[in-house]
This record gives sequence, structure tokens and C-alpha cells, in this order.
Amino acid sequence: MKLNKMVIVGLLLSFTALFAVEQKAVFDLTTGDEAKIAKYLINNIDTLARYYSANDVDFKAVVVISGDAYKYFVATIEASPYQGDEKLVAAQKKLAPLLEKLHRDYHVEFDMCKAGMKARKIDKKVLYPYVKSDLVKSVYLIKWQNAGYAYLPVH
Repeated sequence: MKLNKMVIVGLLLSFTALFAVEQKAVFDLTTGDEAKIAKYLINNIDTLARYYSANDVDFKAVVVISGDAYKYFVATIEASPYQGDEKLVAAQKKLAPLLEKLHRDYHVEFDMCKAGMKARKIDKKVLYPYVKSDLVKSVYLIKWQNAGYAYLPVH
């Protein structure tokens, strides 16, 4: 009888693992507008992460960076094509800690299109350490969407 109870409990635990709740989103970030990044990317991910956490749902997010958004992920502006851009320096002071917080607190992954980096002459060494840049945008988006991530544009 004790063995039967153990088997039943084991099966129930297995079923709960199968139905573990998880929500995933890939954000296609192309805008160079600081306000849009703050509102539609940073605030959105923060709100979603807190909402799902409060409801015991695991939330995973990935940001694929391309278009006019590259400049916000350059740690060493003076060693990049954006050197001398005072407006960017001011924006970085606001956005950089918020983007770092997304990575640190919510484990958000940041993937940058390497083709756009090459076209803009952005060296991998000047990026924030949490930014990956091994693939092109299309490959990243296909990879994440095929892994079940919902597509959310931030253009």
C-alpha cells in the first residue's frame, strides 16, 4: 500500500512538471527613440516580469537588437562610431542602468545583429558584456520564435 502511494505521488509530481507554466517573449528592437525604448521595452519587460512572478509563472525574455537601437548597447561610446554624440551620452546615463537591471534581475538576453554591427563598424569589444552578437537578426528571430517565444516588435 505504501508503495502504491509513492507511485501515485511520483506520477502526480511528474504531471505537474509537464504542465509547468512558462511565458516567453522575443522583442524585436529597431527603434532609436529613447522614449520608446524606455516605455515599450524596459517598462514592458519589467511589468510583464513582475506580473508573471506574482502569478507564479516563469517569464523569459529576449531582445533582438538592430536598426537604430545599436547605439544604446555600446558601453564605450568614445571607442565607437557614436563618439561625440552628447545626446547619446545623456541617454545612456538613463537607459544603461535600466537595461542592466533587466539582464541582472530578470535574466533578459540581449542578441545584437552582427550584420548591422559590421555595416556600422561597431566592434564587439565596445558592447556591454551581456550583449551577444554571434548571428544575424533573422536567425535570432527564427531561433527564438521556433523555441516558442511570442514576437513583440518595438519599432
